[in-house]
Amino acid sequence: MAKYPVLTASRFCVLMLIAGLHSQVSWAAPQATATQAATVTQKAAAPAETQDETESAEADEDSLEYVRIRRNERRLAVALETSVIQFGESTKYPNATIDLIGAIHLGEPQYYKQLNDKFSDYDALLFEAVMPEEAVKQNFRPGRAKGAGRSLSEEDEWTEAKVGLQAISVLQLGMKDALGLEFQLAGIDYTARNFVHADMTQEEFEASMERRGESFSEMLLREMSKAAVQQQDKNPMAQQLDLMFSMILSDRIYRVRRIAAVELAKANEGTAFASEDGTSTIITERNIKALQILSRELKAGKKKIGIFYGAGHFPDMEERIVKEFGFKRQSEEWVTAWQLRAPKE
Repeated sequence: MAKYPVLTASRFCVLMLIAGLHSQVSWAAPQATATQAATVTQKAAAPAETQDETESAEADEDSLEYVRIRRNERRLAVALETSVIQFGESTKYPNATIDLIGAIHLGEPQYYKQLNDKFSDYDALLFEAVMPEEAVKQNFRPGRAKGAGRSLSEEDEWTEAKVGLQAISVLQLGMKDALGLEFQLAGIDYTARNFVHADMTQEEFEASMERRGESFSEMLLREMSKAAVQQQDKNPMAQQLDLMFSMILSDRIYRVRRIAAVELAKANEGTAFASEDGTSTIITERNIKALQILSRELKAGKKKIGIFYGAGHFPDMEERIVKEFGFKRQSEEWVTAWQLRAPKE
């Protein structure tokens, strides 16, 4: 089905980064350290950028964006940015504000530092993590960020394999190294007192997928099929050559980042993993659960709430926040997650 398996398999893995399904279901965080990307230098003239990089990520002026590629005056991609969208003016919840804070799960250390600083301002910071029910009851938190208080022992560790994500985790481990970035689990301090778990349990997630007849293999085939169709119009041979060049040239880390950034920018479409009815467990059902927790926190009197979720959740989540909670989009700001070009010498 997929004529160009390297591109389509990597596309699926990148989409998982924006959907919030990766090693976040593991409670012993990877010992991730950022590759020192600053040591990468540009030595030779580069082949032309891919058609995808030139043409994609150019959102329609009237469309909503949650992940974007910032470009310089020469229209070259220079940074991947995630959004912080603020909502307010709800008659149901006067004086309350909600911020949708986009995540892509691999980023530069400075990106996570900025987010950690921002998170301290919220009355409640709702976070995603598909956790076993017992872990939720015991108030365990993801990762082993600096200052972490509680973590599971080796004997009690829950791993990706228990929710069928082992292969995805392996792919993303390779992506971390190829992109010279840090895992979100290593960069974010989930032990902060205002952090509130707002996601399905592992058991709820598995039950929903079974009830809906979903499987990761089926999702992979569906996304590969979509990619194969899209590539017919985007010179796939040129894309494949660009991917190979990115493995050998001196600025390879930044080339791979630009290829991945193109896919991440597609989070604005909100269609990843959707079945024929436009819904999925990974996006739709988890959003429903997250907004149940949001309702609880608002009713408890919390006035300033942040929702820290994969940016791929936000097209559906924003629609629900507006229609079901009566909030209005008020403002947006952007945080740089990745630099897409090597520093000038």
